[in-house]
Amino acid sequence: MEAAERGGGLLPVAVRELIAGGVAGGVAKSAVAPLERVKILLQTRRVEFRGSGLVGSFRTIYRTEGPLGFYRGNGASVARIVPYAALHYMAYEEYRRWIILGFPNVEQGPVLDLVSGSIAGGTAVVSTYPLDLVRTKLAYQVKGAVNLSLRESKPSEQVYKGILDCVKTIHRQNGLKGLYRGMAPSLYGIFPYSGLKFYFYEKMKTNVPEEHRKDIIPKLACGSVAGLLGQTITYPLDVVRRQMQVQVFSSSNLVKGKGTFGSLVMIAKHQGWKQLFSGLSINYLKVVPSVAIGFTVYDSMKDWLNVPSRERAAVVVPVLSEDGSNTAPVHSS
Repeated sequence: MEAAERGGGLLPVAVRELIAGGVAGGVAKSAVAPLERVKILLQTRRVEFRGSGLVGSFRTIYRTEGPLGFYRGNGASVARIVPYAALHYMAYEEYRRWIILGFPNVEQGPVLDLVSGSIAGGTAVVSTYPLDLVRTKLAYQVKGAVNLSLRESKPSEQVYKGILDCVKTIHRQNGLKGLYRGMAPSLYGIFPYSGLKFYFYEKMKTNVPEEHRKDIIPKLACGSVAGLLGQTITYPLDVVRRQMQVQVFSSSNLVKGKGTFGSLVMIAKHQGWKQLFSGLSINYLKVVPSVAIGFTVYDSMKDWLNVPSRERAAVVVPVLSEDGSNTAPVHSS
């Protein structure tokens, strides 16, 4: 009993899933923060980083901002990812259970995981998007850029002092709508990405021998492949989202006033189709450890908090007899 209490055994399952998801998100995001910073700078075509590549971008950040520069915006990123991941993981589990309870005869395969994962992703995005916007704007700023004597650098770019200052400034200038700029491509991207990510991860785990399913290496491998497959398909939408988020700083404002798909066309036309995949190689380096660590920490936290694993979990589905009364429940995992 004491072990169960220490592991959160007395908490509702949904709360334990929230905690596990939040911890997993925070650990995974912090582990790849430097790569995330460089990816955002390349996606948004920050002038100091055009053509720099991965190594050159790291050198520029270190030269202008020092070691802490690699974590600029990470505070906002973690502040966003903890509630985002908590909602994402918990909502996925809850939606999956609700679907099974509401539709007892539903096939528990690709469609179930895609639907529950996609809706969970949309729920998490809508709930936490302003923090993602703030994270991007803080990461986009380059301390000391004014001293680089580059033609497109502007002293006015360094305008946000922190998370709260950024939120207040955006709201004051553009209202509540400003805090959700660029959310449409996020939603378009998260539905297939989230669904595919959960589906591939759970599907691949079923191919791992039972005695090795709790081992870290198989979990890391399954999470890595799941993340890579999902990200490759939806990456152009991520580029559009980033450019929409920082368009106030852009010298060309190519995506200003355009919808998501209109922006895709404009970027491909004026910046080249390769721009839609700018930073993708870095994203691969980021996604492999991020998704892998996230799923691994989540599963480990679920074990510690005594949340039944997918293989052992059973959902009690009431079965009605012909006269409408309940009969023996059917357990479905």
